[in-house]
Amino acid sequence: MSLRLQYARPRDLDQTIGLLDGLSAGAMVIAGGQELMPHLNYGRISPSVFVDIGNLKELQGISATDEGISIGALTVHRDLQTNALINESLPLLAYAAAQIGGGRQVHNRGTIGGNIVAVHPLYDIIPALLVLEAQIEIVSAAGSRVSNLGDLLTDTSHQLGTHALLTRIVVPHPPQPHGWAYEKLKISDGCYASANAAAMVTLRPDGKLGAVRLTIGAVTEQTIDLTPALSDLVAEDPDADLNDTIAEVCKASIPEPLSDQQGHGEYRRAMASVVARRAVAAAVESARG
Repeated sequence: MSLRLQYARPRDLDQTIGLLDGLSAGAMVIAGGQELMPHLNYGRISPSVFVDIGNLKELQGISATDEGISIGALTVHRDLQTNALINESLPLLAYAAAQIGGGRQVHNRGTIGGNIVAVHPLYDIIPALLVLEAQIEIVSAAGSRVSNLGDLLTDTSHQLGTHALLTRIVVPHPPQPHGWAYEKLKISDGCYASANAAAMVTLRPDGKLGAVRLTIGAVTEQTIDLTPALSDLVAEDPDADLNDTIAEVCKASIPEPLSDQQGHGEYRRAMASVVARRAVAAAVESARG
């Protein structure tokens, strides 16, 4: 850690972007600090300047727009859990946020923006947002752009948190009616997942499967979107045995599973198909209900 760590607290978004553009390498954005401070304490990062964005009004608020539900990047997990608009329009996101470990202190300080920018393979928010086809707004000195959240997982040039800011998340209005589910396998309360899965399902008027969206997380270095691989399930009878198809898709999508304190790689590969099957089945029941 730098012995000359400096601190800046810009007044608005324009000033923040100006600071990030003008500062040399070593500047790092901080909001809730739930991701950065442990790394700082253990000496894993060594910023020269912390740019505190916790007071920026432009990154706050939850509202309904023509494009969908707009969520400021500074929205804390507790607000995702309790906000009436989120619970009514995006209950999957509210439920996933409630599964985040760490208790009320983390829920009241950690932000949705920080959760996304960290791109941590064990976190709960990204799998739900990918199923919901979320988009993100990124602002830098070069201007503002909107991209699919999924692109962030493979994009190494965005410079979020150092030269650019994630300002808002926009989640399209989900199709109505639809069913949803989030399954998290963990070895104890409050810990990271050994495997998780988020699913969203629509049913056709004849009762057959319509859209099937499914992601699995906490089993590889990145959350995996299985939606394209499940296109063959469309028009299938939801009461048919879909488990074999889901298991085969999961197995093919996890060539190098994670091994850590939450479980050995082969265990997690097996558990990925378990939570995936459970999530799809629960989403079907939700759609019927």
